[in-house]
Amino acid sequence: MRRLLIDERIRDVEQIYLKQYFDIIKIPLSNEVYDEISGHSDIFYCKVNNQIIEAPNAPIRFSNSIIGENKVR
Repeated sequence: MRRLLIDERIRDVEQIYLKQYFDIIKIPLSNEVYDEISGHSDIFYCKVNNQIIEAPNAPIRFSNSIIGENKVR
């Protein structure tokens, strides 16, 4: 099943629906960016050619990912 990175503030109804199609990974909130985007996966992660690139200060580390050079601020 494909993985889906999603803000931990997801509503139950959305999570129930998405679980039918994805393995959901909730992104914990970060105190390194402002509140509105603190759990957005696209702030910390990027997929390029089936490889995950993550910010050095990403809230979750994934095996076999590439760690970027610049922190998210």
